[in-house]
Amino acid sequence: MKISKIYSNKNFKNIEFSEKFNAVVAFIESDKKDDTHNLGKTSLIRVIDFLLLSSYNKNTDKLLGNNLFIGQDFYGELKLNSGKYLVIKRSINTATKISFKLNNSKLDSFKFDIDWDEELTLKKAKAKLNQYLDFNVLPNWDYRKSITYFLRSQQDYLDVFKLNKFKGKHKDWKPFVFDLLGFNGTLILEKLEIEEEIDDLKKKIQTLRLEAQIDTSEKDRLEGLLEIKKIELLENKNQIDKFNFFKEDIHTNKQLVEEIDLKLQAFNTDRYRISYEINKIESSLSEINDDIDKKEINSLFEEVNLYYPEQLKKEYEDLINFQKSLTTERKEYLTETLSLLKLDYTKLNEDIKELESQKSDLLSLLTEKDSYFKFKEYQKKTIGIEVEIERIKDKLKAIDSTLILENNIKDKREIINDKIAELKKSLTARKHSNINKIFNSIIKEILDTNALISLKLNKQGNVEFNADYQNKTDLLKTSESQGTTYKKLLCVAFDLSLLINYSDKSFYKFVYHDGVLEGLDDRIKIRYINLIKDFCEEYNLQYIVTLIDSDLPKDKLDLIEETDICLRLNDKENSGKLFLNSF
Repeated sequence: MKISKIYSNKNFKNIEFSEKFNAVVAFIESDKKDDTHNLGKTSLIRVIDFLLLSSYNKNTDKLLGNNLFIGQDFYGELKLNSGKYLVIKRSINTATKISFKLNNSKLDSFKFDIDWDEELTLKKAKAKLNQYLDFNVLPNWDYRKSITYFLRSQQDYLDVFKLNKFKGKHKDWKPFVFDLLGFNGTLILEKLEIEEEIDDLKKKIQTLRLEAQIDTSEKDRLEGLLEIKKIELLENKNQIDKFNFFKEDIHTNKQLVEEIDLKLQAFNTDRYRISYEINKIESSLSEINDDIDKKEINSLFEEVNLYYPEQLKKEYEDLINFQKSLTTERKEYLTETLSLLKLDYTKLNEDIKELESQKSDLLSLLTEKDSYFKFKEYQKKTIGIEVEIERIKDKLKAIDSTLILENNIKDKREIINDKIAELKKSLTARKHSNINKIFNSIIKEILDTNALISLKLNKQGNVEFNADYQNKTDLLKTSESQGTTYKKLLCVAFDLSLLINYSDKSFYKFVYHDGVLEGLDDRIKIRYINLIKDFCEEYNLQYIVTLIDSDLPKDKLDLIEETDICLRLNDKENSGKLFLNSF
């Protein structure tokens, strides 16, 4: 597929493209030296992408969301690999309605009055355009997945493989790139999807453990406890059925004596001890006196006419200060201890109060002669046991569910290991070998150095893609340009190697590279453009490059000929800009 025409009903410099080499050139003519990015050489990518049915939202689209484009209709004419021409119309006001017209030959002008074959909604239009394009490369992916490799804006030169639009998970782009390089992307996709399933199972296990407060290692203990509770429930029900509460009375009496009374005795002993310690500390604090009257001491010395040398006075003051620091530390320690003891005392009082209440209830039950009252009380106990049994059962169910999930995770990890083994075997086939050779030949021709596309599995068994120079350090040392410029060349070399590799297939036959010449040495620019023109002829490719006139080599201004220029822009006035406006 190639681009034949891009035009519009208003505010647009209509463009007819050559089937081979095309240059969009911005000429800087005004004295103000306006920002060349406002001329439209980069914005043209967005218009082409819009006509190729990208998503559109007026509120978020930084370019086409501008009110300037209200009422604007864009038209694109594509040359299909079948040799026929497809005209597409898409309007800003009704961006979800797309019109198609298939012709045997290209339009002889920028025609608006067209008898359209059909008008479709966006989703159906994408499917229809996919049919028109009829790519036999990457049959598992529609044309939208790969379009960004052939519409590279400045933001798409940051990484050779992971484009700016691929901001999601690895499964959203790695399987596609694997397919693009000739491998089976399904292997990566299946592995990543299973890993997502494992993550979901882990979250479910975590939820179960938090909600049910379980530990799978406690299963045997819980099953034993369940058996005890069932026996206890059965005995309790038998007593109730017979209206015989003798055993329950014995149990209650035992609970009263052995549990509650013993606890009360221990608590009261602790309360007495804490109360005693509180009284002792409060007494000690009241007796501490850290006020020392130095005037009174001096007066005492004068009364007995005792000589009081300065050195002795200083030593005595040091002693007083030391004593004061000891007193202060002791007060702080006693105060802190007192505070903790009072908290313990309060807590003990609450516990004793609770136990006294339980004791009162049990005594009341033991001394109650009314069997019906006892029946009701023991029935409550039965209900409590039943609730406890259900709680234990719920925990056991949660443990069983957790164990099933853990086994599922184990099984899925075995599947992942199989997928990793398949990926390792797949990489040894080096299906990308031809693309790699073309890629290296392009870099070699332009920079006289070697470059390599390589794939490997990381520690997690995930495929990593890499494209880099073989003598990168030397390359950077011998040039004023930095890594960003050379990364850009890797990106364009990759795109071209794809087009050349699939040139005998039904696939994209064009690529649009924005600002690729910026920052390059003049000798590299000359080699690059000459190589591109050769590729266009040899492999029947369409190439679109954007540049400003200052990007042209000073000693070879005719590198881009007049016939190569498909769009001429300038900053002198609005008529020189793509949209005939400034905004």
